[in-house]
Amino acid sequence: MDSETWEQVKEAIDEGQELSFDYKGDEWWISRVQADDSFLLTRSSDSDTQYFKTAEDLYQHGVIDGKAFIDRVPEL
Repeated sequence: MDSETWEQVKEAIDEGQELSFDYKGDEWWISRVQADDSFLLTRSSDSDTQYFKTAEDLYQHGVIDGKAFIDRVPEL
């Protein structure tokens, strides 16, 4: 994913849009929980879900295949 696309994705996440993407054959979802304004990173295959208080926490501390989400962005 290039930097321009990443900025568009971040904006969509901040707006509360639910997004899906594939990584190495696995489908992943980013969702916003409106009740407490938190964020979820979920792998569809086994419903493994990570919870974050902010989108920035998700970017920095979410883990995909052993690596921080933000470090995986170029591969998405």
